[in-house]
Amino acid sequence: MASNKSHNGYTDEMIGILLIVLGLLLGISLLTYHPDDLSFSTASSHPQIQNAIGRVGANLSDLFFQLFGISSYLFPVFSTILGVRFFREGRGPLTRRGLAGSALLLLTLSSFAEMEWGGPTSMASPNFRGGIVGRMLSRFFLDYFASIGSHIILLFLFLLGWMLISPFSPRAAVSRLQERFSELRQSILEQIVIRKSKKKRRAAAPPAPTSEPEIARTPAVEPSAPKITIPPQQEAFPFARPDEGDYRLPPLSLLSDPSGTGKRMTEEEWVAQSRILERKLLDFDVEGKVTQVHPGPVVTMFEFEPAPGIKLNRITNLADDLALAMKAMQVRIVAPLPGKSTVGIEIPNVVREEVLLKEVLSSPSYNQIGSKLRLALGKDIFGNSVSADLATMPHLLIAGSTGSGKSVGLNGMILSLLYSATPAEVKMLMIDPKMLEFSLYDGIPHLVAPVIVRAKAASDALRKMVAEMQRRYQLLAEKGVRNIEAYNKLLKSSPPPPPKTEEPPPGGKPPLEHGPLPYIVILIDELADLMMVAPRDVEDSITRLAQMARAAGIHLVLATQRPSVDVITGVIKANFPARIAYCVSSKIDSRTILDANGAEQLLGKGDMLYLSAGTGKIARIHGAYVSEEEIKKVTTFVKEQASPHYETSLSEEAPSPEEASSNERDDLYEQARELVITTGQASASFIQRRMRVGYPRAARMIEMMEEDGVIGPASGGKPREILVKKDPT
Repeated sequence: MASNKSHNGYTDEMIGILLIVLGLLLGISLLTYHPDDLSFSTASSHPQIQNAIGRVGANLSDLFFQLFGISSYLFPVFSTILGVRFFREGRGPLTRRGLAGSALLLLTLSSFAEMEWGGPTSMASPNFRGGIVGRMLSRFFLDYFASIGSHIILLFLFLLGWMLISPFSPRAAVSRLQERFSELRQSILEQIVIRKSKKKRRAAAPPAPTSEPEIARTPAVEPSAPKITIPPQQEAFPFARPDEGDYRLPPLSLLSDPSGTGKRMTEEEWVAQSRILERKLLDFDVEGKVTQVHPGPVVTMFEFEPAPGIKLNRITNLADDLALAMKAMQVRIVAPLPGKSTVGIEIPNVVREEVLLKEVLSSPSYNQIGSKLRLALGKDIFGNSVSADLATMPHLLIAGSTGSGKSVGLNGMILSLLYSATPAEVKMLMIDPKMLEFSLYDGIPHLVAPVIVRAKAASDALRKMVAEMQRRYQLLAEKGVRNIEAYNKLLKSSPPPPPKTEEPPPGGKPPLEHGPLPYIVILIDELADLMMVAPRDVEDSITRLAQMARAAGIHLVLATQRPSVDVITGVIKANFPARIAYCVSSKIDSRTILDANGAEQLLGKGDMLYLSAGTGKIARIHGAYVSEEEIKKVTTFVKEQASPHYETSLSEEAPSPEEASSNERDDLYEQARELVITTGQASASFIQRRMRVGYPRAARMIEMMEEDGVIGPASGGKPREILVKKDPT
C-alpha cells in the first residue's frame, strides 16, 4: 500500500515537471512566432528559421495560431499552472470544473478576437485573430444574435469561465465597490464639514470659548455620576486633644494650578472621528453606528451600537486591531455598557489633559464626604472628579507595574488625608521597604512611628497593630458601643471620668484608660518585599487586621508592583474588596488584582481601574498628579504646626513569639530534667512521648538542658551523654 502511494506521488511529480516544460517550450514558441518562417501553412524562400525553438517551434506556433488565434497564448499559461499544481498537490487539481472553465475562456476569447480583428478583409497577423475555431463560433453567434447580442453572450460566457477557474464572486466585487464608493463619499463630506467649521472659526471675531464643547453638555455625555464619586455620608467627629492647639489644615494654595493650555476638539471633529471608527469596524465585518460620544481628559468613549446578529466577542477581540487602525497606543472595549445596548470603545486622546490634585481636592465630590478618611483619586473618563471614603472600603489594595503611576497615586492619597484631618484625628503608620517613597513624610505629626524601612521591624509593627486593635475592642466593649465613631461620640457627650487613684491588685492587669481614639491608616509600599522576608507573620497580621480592624478605626492601604499569587494571596485578596489596578504587564496580573481583564490595556501615568467595594463595578479613573515640590510644601507646612509623638514600641524590633518563649523557663522543664537524669535518655522524641507535649516544646527543653550542663552536645547518631548523675538518695 505504501509503495503504491509513493509510486503515485512519483508519477504526479513527473507529470507536473513534463507539463511545466511543455508550457515553457510552447510559450517561447508562441512569443517568437514569425509569419515568414517555413511551417505547415507557409511556404517561405528564407531557409533560416527565426523562431527561438527552431523548426519544431515554428510549426507548432503556426498550428496553434491557425486553430485558436490569440487564444493560443492561454495554452502555455494553463499548462504551466497545471504542472505546478500537479507537482505540489498531485492529481487533485485536475477537475471537471477547471477544464470546463478553461475551455470557456479559450473559446470565448477566440470568438471575440475574430469578431473584432478577423474577417476576409482583415490584414491582422494570425496571432491577433481568432483562428479556425474563433471563425466558426463568431459566424454562428453573428448569424443568430447579431453583433450586440453576440458580445453580451460572449461576455457572460467569459465571466462564467473565470468564475469556474477562480474564487471570483460578482456579489463580493459589487459589495467592495459599494464600500469604496461609500468611503469616498463620506470622506468628501467630512472634509467639507471640517473646512466649513474652520472657516466659521476664522471668521468669528471673539476667540473660541474654553469651556467644554456642546457635545459634552448633551445628556448623553453627562451621565449620572458613578457611585464612587458620592459615597455614603459619614458624620465627622472632631477629637479634642489638649496638645492640638491651633493646628490648621494646609491651604490649597500650596498645590499647583492647572495650566489650562489643553486643546479640546470641536463637535464636528468628534463626528468625523466617529465616522472613521465606524469605517474601521466595517473593515472587520462589524456593522453598526456610533450613537454617543463622551470626551474626557485622557480618553474618549464612543458608544457603538452593533447591528443585529453581531456577537459581542467579535467586537471585544478587535481591541488590538482597532488600536492599529486608529493609530492609538491602546484601545479598551467595555462590552456591554451596563443598562445599555451599546458597546463602549475607549480611545486615547491625541492631546492629554492635566489632572492635578488641587482640582480634585476643591471639587464637591471630595468635600461632600463627611469622613476624615476621604481620598482624592482623580477624574473619570467623563471629566468628573472622583473621590472615595476609606472608612467604607474599609481597606484598599493597589497594584501596578513600574512607571504606571502607583507611587504618585499613593502620594495623592496621603495628601488627601493631610488636607482632611488633624494629627489628633488620623494617625499613619508608613512601611517603606524600598526606602524611597515615604521618606518625604518622615517627621510629620500624623505618624505614630518613624517611617519603617526594615522588613523585620515592619513585621513586628504589624503584630503590635493587632494588639492595639484588641485593646481598642476592649475599650469599645466596656462602653457598650460597636465602632470607633460611636465610642468617640459617647466620650464627647459624657463628662470625663474622675482619675483613678487605687492601685491594681497584685498580679492583676491595670484598668484601661479611656480617651478619644484617632483613626490609624497603615500604608505599605512594597508588600512583596515583606512577603519575601516573613510571609507567614505578615500574612497573619494583615489578615487579622483586614477582618476585624474596621470597627476599631484601623485601615490598611497595601501597594505592590508584583501582583502575583504568592504576594496577593487568596486570604489577603478576600479581605480587600476595594482594589485599584494601574497598568500591568499581562492579563494574568490584571485578573489577579481585579478578577477581570483590562488593566493590561491602560495607558500608564496614573491611568487606573477602580473596583469599588459593595458594587463590584469597575470604573476607569485618571489619577491626580502631585509633584515632589508640592509634597515638600505640604509636609513643611504640617511639620511647622506640630511635632510628632511616636510610639517607641512600634519602631523597636520585638522578639518573635518563638524567640520570647525560648528565653523563658518552661513550666515542665524541671520535670523533664528529672526524667532525663532518672532514665538516662536524652532526646526530644523521648520527652515528647513520655510527657505528651509537642515536638518543638520538647526540643526547646533539650536545648535548655544542654545550656545548663545537664546533657552533652549531640554527636551524630549517638545518644547524648548525661553529665549530671542521679542522686542516690
